[in-house]
Amino acid sequence: MTQEEKEKTCNCDNNCECNHEKKEKKKKQKDNQALEEANKTIMELQTKLMYTQADAINYRKRKDEETANLLKYANQDLLLDLVAMIENLDRAASTKAESEESKKIQTGIQMVSNQFKDILKKYGVIEIEALGYPFDPDYMEAMMVDTDTTKPNDMVLEVLVKGYKYKDRVLKHSVVKVNQVEESTTENEENTDRKNENEKGND
Repeated sequence: MTQEEKEKTCNCDNNCECNHEKKEKKKKQKDNQALEEANKTIMELQTKLMYTQADAINYRKRKDEETANLLKYANQDLLLDLVAMIENLDRAASTKAESEESKKIQTGIQMVSNQFKDILKKYGVIEIEALGYPFDPDYMEAMMVDTDTTKPNDMVLEVLVKGYKYKDRVLKHSVVKVNQVEESTTENEENTDRKNENEKGND
C-alpha cells in the first residue's frame, strides 16, 4: 500500500505516523491565505468602484452646471448687440436739434430706445449704477480722473459709457471718471479746519 493510500484509510489517533494531518494543516493554511487575498482583492475593487462612482457623479454635476450656465446666458451676445444699438439711439436722441421736425424725430428715437431698454429689463439686463458711487473695478473701468475736494476720494464723478449687468454677471463694464483727491490737499484742508477751530476758540 502506498503512503497516499495509507493516509486515506488512516483511522489512527494522536500517535499517527502518517503525514496526512500536516498536509491537511498546510492545505487549510493555503486555503486561508487564498481567502485573505480574495477578500483583499474584493476590498480594492470595491474602493475603486466607489471612487469611480464618485468621479462619475462629480462629472455629471459639472456637466449639468455647464449646461445650466449655457442655457442661463444663451442670449448674452444678442443682448450685448442690443445694448450697443441702444447706445447709438441715445446718442442720436441727445444731439442738438435745430428744427421742430428734428425734435420730433429725436423724440421718436428716444421712445424706441426706451422700448428696447424695457425689453432688456425683461430678460434680466439692468444698468450698473455708478454715478456718485465708489469706484468698483468689478463693475467699472476708470478712463479718466479728476479732482473735486468737495467729494470723497475714488467716487465716480461722471459716467462716460453706461455699463450693464446680465442676471448675476457683468454684460458690459461702466466707463467712468473717478475722483482722485491728493493726500496733501486733504491734509491741508484738515490743517486749515483745525486752525479755524483754534482761532474761534481763542476769540
